[in-house]
Amino acid sequence: MEISMYLEKLVIFMGVLFPLTFSPGPASVMMAAFGARFSYKQTFPFLAGVTITVLFQSLAIGFGIAEFIYKNPTLLKYIKFTGALYIVYLAYKLIRSSRTVDVDKIKQTPKFLEGVILQLLNIKVLAFTLVLFPQFIEIDLPKLNQILLLSFGNFIMVFASTSTWVLGGDWISKKFATESFIRIQGYVFGGLLIIVAIWMLM
Repeated sequence: MEISMYLEKLVIFMGVLFPLTFSPGPASVMMAAFGARFSYKQTFPFLAGVTITVLFQSLAIGFGIAEFIYKNPTLLKYIKFTGALYIVYLAYKLIRSSRTVDVDKIKQTPKFLEGVILQLLNIKVLAFTLVLFPQFIEIDLPKLNQILLLSFGNFIMVFASTSTWVLGGDWISKKFATESFIRIQGYVFGGLLIIVAIWMLM
């Protein structure tokens, strides 16, 4: 009986997450941009950094640790500002890589640690998870099991959605792999990332 309740909770939770994580948005723009410029294989460390951090953030939220950050306005403001600056830096790397040769491009490939840093500074995602999680915690079920279930459900959905957007960007890049297209693509996606940075400050 308890297992069926857990499964029902997971299905409903992931059903809510599906349109939110797969729909176009700032995060998907960033993932598509990196996929288009660097390919899925080269972007995977960055993607792994983001999604693994999502898992640990979800666990932290479940155990009430992240609530301290969200209830501290000064700390929240600094994290938001730092996060926006960091995305501008990633946009710069993307634009710069579109103008360099393949050897230099490898040096510009987004790294695992960059994915971790980006996700840690993404306050909007933290706030979203903080609001969503309590809606699926039942008082009459063991809290630890529910937190683990929801955290891994969130991790799986985020990994699936980010992978989809990176693969989409990778496909576009291979379909239109000309030097001029890559350069234009770098400027377009770099510009979109700067818009994402502005969105994070709102």
